Amino acid sequence: MRKENQLMKNFLKQNGIECQPKFIWEGSLKGRWILYNPKLQWNEYLMTTLTNLGFTGFDREPLNEFSGNGCKFQVFVVGHNEFINN
Repeated sequence: MRKENQLMKNFLKQNGIECQPKFIWEGSLKGRWILYNPKLQWNEYLMTTLTNLGFTGFDREPLNEFSGNGCKFQVFVVGHNEFINN
């Protein structure tokens, strides 16, 4: 696992969210994180926790019930780029 992804994974775990993060380096979602855990549903707890941690949606708008993929926990977010190039 790349260093930035491990740092984000540890940060999220310390804040109550178990998931696989991946920073996107190229393409139309460049500069965003994808966070996912197929065992979890996208719900208000995840939305609120990520918002309180300073994340926004991929479009830099506040996270909402439609930010996820509609079922399993998979969301594209912006924030915490301090883990990049550390």
